Amino acid sequence: RVVDVMTAFPGLLLSILLVAVWGGGMWKVIAILGFTSWVGVTRITRAQLLALREKEYVEAAQVIGRHPIIIMARHVLPNVMGPVLVIATINLALAIIIEATLSFLGVGIPATEPSLGTMLRIGNDYLFSGEWWITVFPGAALAILVLAVNLLGDWMRDAFNPKLR
Repeated sequence: RVVDVMTAFPGLLLSILLVAVWGGGMWKVIAILGFTSWVGVTRITRAQLLALREKEYVEAAQVIGRHPIIIMARHVLPNVMGPVLVIATINLALAIIIEATLSFLGVGIPATEPSLGTMLRIGNDYLFSGEWWITVFPGAALAILVLAVNLLGDWMRDAFNPKLR
């Protein structure tokens, strides 16, 4: 039920609320993003585990007397890793975007520490003065970083997929 309650709140709004209560700072923002990002991974992991425990190979391993830890390590974990890694890398990319959003709004990481959101906020003041690159390059770096994290997750899904081995 805790997961259902956490799913009811949008991650960005909950992050803004928690930053407003606890204050900014790099470690606080990291803790807040970790607190708001675990829900998707938990739901996917639980769904995969519930589906895999009914598979024939798991039941066969139980019948022959395999220890539950060995069943988890050999049969269940390799089949769960693919979807969990994909959702974890998607959540990582989303956390990067949320951190940049919080810093862009001025409530995340302080302006004295480097952040793409802070660079976008500062560059936004110079956008129409002919110095467009101050905004475009941090925005492009943010887009490329999120794309790279998503492509890494896709590659990891293919690498850990036991059906492709």
